[in-house]
Amino acid sequence: MKKFYLRVFSLSAISLLSHVYAQEMMVRTAEEESISFLSEAVSDQKRGIVAGLDSLKKWSAEAEAQMDEDSLINMRMRQIQRTIPLVYNDKIKFYLDKYISSNYNPYMSKLQGLAHHYFPIFESIIAENSLPDEVKYLAVVESSLDPHLVSTSGAVGLWQFMYGTAKGYDLTMDSNVDERKDPYAACYAACRYFSDAYAEFDDWLLALASYNCGRGAVRRAIQRSGFERPSFWELAPFLPTETQNYIPKYIAMTYALKYAKEYGIGQSNVGMDWSVKSLMLDKNVDLRQVAEAVNLSLEELKRFNPSYKSTIVNASLDKPRRLLLPQTSNRSDSLLYAALNNPDVLSAANYAHVEKGARTSSSSGRYKVRSGETISTVAAKFGVSVQNLRAWNGLTAKSNILGRSLIVQKEESARLANAPAKKASGPRYQNHTVRKGDTLSDIANKYNGSTVAQLKSDNNIKGATLQIGQKLKVRTL
Repeated sequence: MKKFYLRVFSLSAISLLSHVYAQEMMVRTAEEESISFLSEAVSDQKRGIVAGLDSLKKWSAEAEAQMDEDSLINMRMRQIQRTIPLVYNDKIKFYLDKYISSNYNPYMSKLQGLAHHYFPIFESIIAENSLPDEVKYLAVVESSLDPHLVSTSGAVGLWQFMYGTAKGYDLTMDSNVDERKDPYAACYAACRYFSDAYAEFDDWLLALASYNCGRGAVRRAIQRSGFERPSFWELAPFLPTETQNYIPKYIAMTYALKYAKEYGIGQSNVGMDWSVKSLMLDKNVDLRQVAEAVNLSLEELKRFNPSYKSTIVNASLDKPRRLLLPQTSNRSDSLLYAALNNPDVLSAANYAHVEKGARTSSSSGRYKVRSGETISTVAAKFGVSVQNLRAWNGLTAKSNILGRSLIVQKEESARLANAPAKKASGPRYQNHTVRKGDTLSDIANKYNGSTVAQLKSDNNIKGATLQIGQKLKVRTL
């Protein structure tokens, strides 16, 4: 009986243990599945976080690269800055992005080729006038270094002088020559302008801005702004829109050409690779003979001398002319000597080709337009440009000229030709009493031989403010 109970107890115990073991196995399986699920969830979450971090890292790298480029440009701007302040802002970035783009590369490469010829000329003249070297980049913005460029407003040449302004700075424009296209004469005139403008505004960016809109426009903008001594960036909202963009273009172009190599901007061959020698001619010279002597075509020689309108250079002891002579390797010195010293070269006197009737009627420098004649035929008859005829006579493209008496001869007269010789006793002065509305530049323009810089120096004037009734000592010729 006892064995029977023991056997039953053993079976019950085994059954109970099996049940307990089975429950444990079920619990373990559930725990393992739960752990596995949690593990997979954690792994998925980890992968998501890693992916997010990778994406954030990529975005940060791109943003950092962009920031580095702007920082690099800022650093380079500081490195090339000398006298004229160069900054970097959104407006400048807009133009810089254009200038260094692949679309602009051919244009910028051509500028590099032209700069190789023109910049050494500009640099010597700018240094001679004690101006900042960076001024030379303004010619690029003005004309793309094209001496034959004519703007829609009639400005001409490398430094884009209007006819009236050019005359005020002693540039000659007649039937034989237009010195607005001469790299030397025009740069000397531009330097005189910059000296006067800086003397008035005492700020280089404002002086350069005035080259675009005029000193009068800058003065009026200063009055409207209420500022006493504003910077360009402070005054910009009060200036014409074109002038607001003018300085950013200038700064962007200065930077782009300074760092041309870094942006893959090369130097195109513009047919002006020879070094040049500057000669002052005191007699008439035939450019065709000179071209033959240096083994160049007439077109190639005139590329170095863009101001001359015909093949004959009119020169004399009283009115010498400059000739830029390319130093070619296969020139003939004997032919060159003959070309430069040949007394048999025909005179290229003004209007020599004009019919007798026209010369007679223009002896006073005027011509009455006949029926059937146009501005173009009159210009051709007297060997002057249509542009000059319009400027001299205040004409537009729609003006009716029939029966009008036009100015057809407006050459620069020899200075003081009939005046008695001056005594070599230094400069002469005249007194001027400041009236309402007078400015330093207005006063300087009234007296031949005076400049803003001289007025300020001679009268110990520091700024640009004048007092009504103030007595000024003005230098005259």
